Amino acid sequence: MIRFATNLPDKDVPANFEERLTEVLAETLNRPKAYIAVEVLTGQRITHGASRSPVAIIKVESIFSLSADDNIRHSQKITQFCEDTLKLPKDRVIITYFDLQPTHVGFNGTTVAAATM
Repeated sequence: MIRFATNLPDKDVPANFEERLTEVLAETLNRPKAYIAVEVLTGQRITHGASRSPVAIIKVESIFSLSADDNIRHSQKITQFCEDTLKLPKDRVIITYFDLQPTHVGFNGTTVAAATM
């Protein structure tokens, strides 16, 4: 699950941004696209370093896809995508990672843990 918040106005974010970000995430997280949910929040009131320059704050939540080494690779891919797609400088892309337990994720009327038993 991805939450992508930016202070860029909606008109500056491509209409297919969510789909393209899903492609990048599916590749780097090694997960089927069907398992990836993306929420994009544009026009947010965000500052970084007391600056209102364009910025993105990204929250990545995943089950069994995150580690210290993997997160470096994920950061490189996601940041490059933001730079290429939105023209955001690398130092204006902030990513946090949360490794979720399958017992703490609900989907399809149950938890991921119960569904895989």
